[in-house]
Amino acid sequence: MACDEDTGSENWTTFFWNVENCNSIWNKYGGIIYSPTFEVNSIEKFHWNIQLYSHGNIDDNLISYFLHGNSFSGEEECVLEYDLAILAEDGSVLEISKRERIYVDEEDTWIVVSPEDMPIIGTGAVTSRDTLRLRCRLQRTDGKDAKPATFFARTVLSVKKRNFLWGIERFSSLKPGHKVTCAIRSHEEENEMTLSIQVNTVGKIMIFIDSYEKMEFLKFQPFIINTNGRKVNCGKYEKVSSEFKKGAICTLPFTKKYWMLNHDSYLKNDVLSLYCECSWRDGSPSTGTIERIDFGISSPCIGDEVSSKSYTSPAETSQLDKISDLKEDLQCLYEEGIFSDVKLRTTTQTFKVHKTILSARSPVFRAMLSIDMKEKIHECVDVPDLEDDTVRRMLIYIYTNELEGLQWESASKLYVAADKYEIIALKSKCRSFLKWHLEPNNLYEVLILADMHADGDLKEAVQNFILTHEDILRSDEWTEFTKNNSTLAAETMLLIWKRKN
Repeated sequence: MACDEDTGSENWTTFFWNVENCNSIWNKYGGIIYSPTFEVNSIEKFHWNIQLYSHGNIDDNLISYFLHGNSFSGEEECVLEYDLAILAEDGSVLEISKRERIYVDEEDTWIVVSPEDMPIIGTGAVTSRDTLRLRCRLQRTDGKDAKPATFFARTVLSVKKRNFLWGIERFSSLKPGHKVTCAIRSHEEENEMTLSIQVNTVGKIMIFIDSYEKMEFLKFQPFIINTNGRKVNCGKYEKVSSEFKKGAICTLPFTKKYWMLNHDSYLKNDVLSLYCECSWRDGSPSTGTIERIDFGISSPCIGDEVSSKSYTSPAETSQLDKISDLKEDLQCLYEEGIFSDVKLRTTTQTFKVHKTILSARSPVFRAMLSIDMKEKIHECVDVPDLEDDTVRRMLIYIYTNELEGLQWESASKLYVAADKYEIIALKSKCRSFLKWHLEPNNLYEVLILADMHADGDLKEAVQNFILTHEDILRSDEWTEFTKNNSTLAAETMLLIWKRKN
């Protein structure tokens, strides 16, 4: 992330705060999000943070924000100057308040300020990758010396996402009042919600939530998959939990009669295929951390192998436009199967692809399709060990270099596929995703995955996580893990012991 010109040029304490999954706070639910606390250099006894306040039912597209200070011990009088800014992904300033002053006396223990000239944040202020980027700067103006300090903070809002393919079999026989259900389960195979699809008396297709756990707000976007494998957008829907029991969460744009009349285009083997993208807040606490603190003038970069993006100068814009056009053309080539000359076949689906592109992106595919192996002879590669969604994601990356809606489960499966077909860059991105999203309840799976694929970098990341969360070694889960993976557990314990000593 680049920065505007005057960052770090004065004795500012600068606080950069990235809020990930931020679109989940623009909804009817409302609420407050707090940044991690930071200290202004030379005023160590006063803690500061930024608070985001969603307007909720008043206006679900707007958010206010405040600078909040709290003293945990007495402090002498001082005068502070501050400003707040909304940043673009490249670090340039989208909106900035004028510089204001805060007067703090020794009796103050609670300060809340909001810049009057700062526009309320709307959804247009959020840049790509569903991340809101804020910057707050404070400095003393009473003559006391202070060195620049920069805090880099990251908050990940607790949002669950599930993308899945839902096939409604024997669609033509679906009668009004009858329903077909689909259970959405967590990584631990616990039921998170159950959806049902029904036809009403006038032939409209409606989707309901039959059961849900701790769900406060849901975003739901269904697509119809036609017989050519292309997605037809059926709209976006947002609901709060109080609305789930009042009626359908969405009504599809076409009636049952329309699909029956166009069954050759939409109903392969009398199956209506829905691809659903769901995201929801469930009330779990969000995680906020200070990633690092730099003293002196510093570049405001928060390292992230998965989501970082370099600043692009105007001279490079036309070149990037050409690259974007190329990606769109290649994606169209894949989705429409134009001039395809080979197939990838799972146990349930066949994907039409192109030898040249597969060979250019994967040495394994290149060997299969250039040597007189059965894949070359039959112009078909069987991948029965991979799920349809994993193959689809892998092919989108092969053709466009893009990762689409990556989540924990899909990243794990895509990592295995990338390793199998030696797509090095894809494996690296999946590895980075897994490292960034390590938690006590998933580290065992990652440790086994890293060991199976001889991935020392990923294994080291898990071991470092355990080293900084030593209570894991006293958990029942670790005890069970050691019983089933004694060699790997012993290796991990030995490495941790060596690093500590």
